[in-house]
Amino acid sequence: MNVGNYRVRYRDVYSAGVVLNSRFLDICDEAFTEYFRALGLPPEALYAVPFNGALGHMDATYRSTATIDDVLDLDVRCDHVGNTSLVLTYSITRDGEAVFTGTARYVNIDDSGQPIPVPAAVRSAVHTR
Repeated sequence: MNVGNYRVRYRDVYSAGVVLNSRFLDICDEAFTEYFRALGLPPEALYAVPFNGALGHMDATYRSTATIDDVLDLDVRCDHVGNTSLVLTYSITRDGEAVFTGTARYVNIDDSGQPIPVPAAVRSAVHTR
């Protein structure tokens, strides 16, 4: 699902003029928020459900560079929902060209940091898309 785009800013690049690898993870974090917003679960709704998806693991593949003023398209899909976690895949492209792909596992945790089940509202929202 396309969740929007991101214009590369000066703060995203280093002296060679290309986006720092770590910034792609920040961009994925923004895409996470917009994905759930598009599913009808903006941040305050996620917290109320409760869903506090803590990043447990991420695989990242850097396919191309991006530079200042590039407009990156952000796509997110849910690949799996387990008992206490879900897996999202991020695809970042520029004009149809793959720039970055990342697969992340988020674990739903309570206030003490212990895993808890993925709520039915989240499970339902990701399965309808």
